[in-house]
Amino acid sequence: KEMREHLGELFKEKKYEEAAALLESVLDKYPDNIMANTYNLALARTYLGDADRALGALEEGHRRGIFYSLWAFTAQDWEPVRSSPRFEAFLKENHARIAKAQKKASMKLEIVMPEGFDPARKYPLFIALHGGGESTEDFKPSWTSPRLRREFITAYVQSSQVATMKGFHWQDVATTRKELEKAYKRAIAEYPVDRDRVVVGGFSSGGFGSLVASFGNFFPVRGFVVLCPEVPATIDDEAILAAKSRGLRGTLLTTEADNRVEQQRTLISRMEKAGMAVD
Repeated sequence: KEMREHLGELFKEKKYEEAAALLESVLDKYPDNIMANTYNLALARTYLGDADRALGALEEGHRRGIFYSLWAFTAQDWEPVRSSPRFEAFLKENHARIAKAQKKASMKLEIVMPEGFDPARKYPLFIALHGGGESTEDFKPSWTSPRLRREFITAYVQSSQVATMKGFHWQDVATTRKELEKAYKRAIAEYPVDRDRVVVGGFSSGGFGSLVASFGNFFPVRGFVVLCPEVPATIDDEAILAAKSRGLRGTLLTTEADNRVEQQRTLISRMEKAGMAVD
């Protein structure tokens, strides 16, 4: 943690030589952080104009058995190396490693019962979806509240859609639908769920999945709570009107720092225009 904080300051101050030297010195010291450290080493070298050694750092990550995020190289920062045949070969190998991991991945479901659980009662169900590149383990500690713990059965669903070495995403609508339907059916089959009070929510890619489920009517969703979601293109005016007729209501939380904030505002405006109850 101390090294990460110091490294962040070096990048902020544009001390890329010093940052690269630090990262080179700790590759063997932190074997569990090879992905982040080789990625940041490559980035520092790119900023220094050393494309050859930047690619060497990424290839070193592959030699040590890791792969990089699905979205790791979309930023403009990588423009100096993007046209290199060597970089193209590296990306091809990275995509192959993601595909190999995808073949072994499966949806996971963790159910948390409310405090003082009474099996004779029926409880509302909250389906919680992690963000892109996260797992349930990452997401669960922050996506809770006293009210959830007291009053709800909470289903933490981990997608099978591989984004990183240990993280997943919800961007494929067909797979998301299949997995959320499966999670919902398991929850209502095994636990005393009040099917008239099902809420879904999540962060970023999990917000995308929550909105897809809510407006796609995969199962009887009464409400959604989403934080900084990507807005699904599948939410057309017909879907909004149908959701309103079902009594769907929801809350969308975001920030000016989210580069999708205008999409989110447009979605809320469309919902309000249709007469939906949304905050």
